[in-house]
Amino acid sequence: MRRFHAASVLLLALLLSACKCPWEGRSVWLATDAHAGKALEARVGDEVLLELPVDAGSKAKWFVVELDEKVLDRKGAAEDQPGGKAIRIPFHARRPGVTDVVAFYATARSAPPERTFRTTVWVH
Repeated sequence: MRRFHAASVLLLALLLSACKCPWEGRSVWLATDAHAGKALEARVGDEVLLELPVDAGSKAKWFVVELDEKVLDRKGAAEDQPGGKAIRIPFHARRPGVTDVVAFYATARSAPPERTFRTTVWVH
């Protein structure tokens, strides 16, 4: 009985001392190729992730070419997803507003795009 009580106290202490993550209590929204041409809604402080397909062995990559950074800004570097079939680009909803997000899949920013992704994000 005493061992159970000590374990309970330790667990409670760990829970109460847990760090407050900056994203705690916020939502994460995933926008995939299926969301192209559609509007997405988020709240200030939310994270918006673009997960876009890539072709294995291709030298092309996704370039975000249109975005209002006052409304939605990049949260970090793009990350390859397991299996190598997609890349995930993170954004942070900074303030209320609306922005179009446009990305091109090309071998260079100035090269003709192989694919285009466009969506509209409303931040409330």
